[in-house]
Amino acid sequence: MNGLNKKTHLLIIVLIGIASFAFLFTRPKSVVKDVAQTVQESKPDSATTSKEAAHKLSGNSEKLLQSLQAKLSSSTSKNDVLKEIANLYSIESVFDSAGFYFEKIAQNQSSVENWTLAGDAYFQGFNLALSPANMEFLVEKTRFAYNKVLALQPTNLHAKTNLAMSFVGSDSPMKAITMLREVLDQEPKYIPAIMSLGGLSMQSNQYDKAAARFQNVLQIDPTNVNAKLGLAYSLIELDKKPEAKALLTDVLSQDIDAVMKDEITKTLNSLK
Repeated sequence: MNGLNKKTHLLIIVLIGIASFAFLFTRPKSVVKDVAQTVQESKPDSATTSKEAAHKLSGNSEKLLQSLQAKLSSSTSKNDVLKEIANLYSIESVFDSAGFYFEKIAQNQSSVENWTLAGDAYFQGFNLALSPANMEFLVEKTRFAYNKVLALQPTNLHAKTNLAMSFVGSDSPMKAITMLREVLDQEPKYIPAIMSLGGLSMQSNQYDKAAARFQNVLQIDPTNVNAKLGLAYSLIELDKKPEAKALLTDVLSQDIDAVMKDEITKTLNSLK
């Protein structure tokens, strides 16, 4: 496989395997679009920001949504119905709209759990956003929600880690690294923060540092598939192909996503 194709497959596998650590929004949009083609996205217009979230749902879900909206107007337990609507959007991968409704719940009943749900939905939404305007809107929503979590619970590692990753593509990228290191000062074995630092090292082509981070994760959790993928592709870049092949073969033998399996197979074939 030539260098370009190998890099493309590396990006795809990272997107699929480590997307939860905010890789998507830093990657070439053509690759992201291919991988995330089932993700539906709405623009942050006035309807989204002030009145109601725009939506794009499948036929059956659209009918269910209309039923839930009718139920909402007469319900005395609005948060329960709002949660059903938010979960419906989450299932359909319309994360900006899911975040909108989770945020409504949190505004009605402020709690760590409710603001975390809003932050997580917005976080997924901005990671998958294809338009700069939507990305900017959703990253601000992400930060707002996670800051609410941290105001209620300053030691919340999940919120601080994801908040840190929201700064990677900003004018203050070093803020992400500083915050992640603060998380690890608080809890040295917190895997999401270690994975995030490993991903950032890959992004900046510091594959030796990335490999060390992923090895650290595997010392904590030897079964972590995402760490194995990150380490394998870091080793490929470090020209340690036999070790990479062993890791990828191990991952291939496990119960993994079909698309991921296909990309790993292509990579293994290229290493022969």
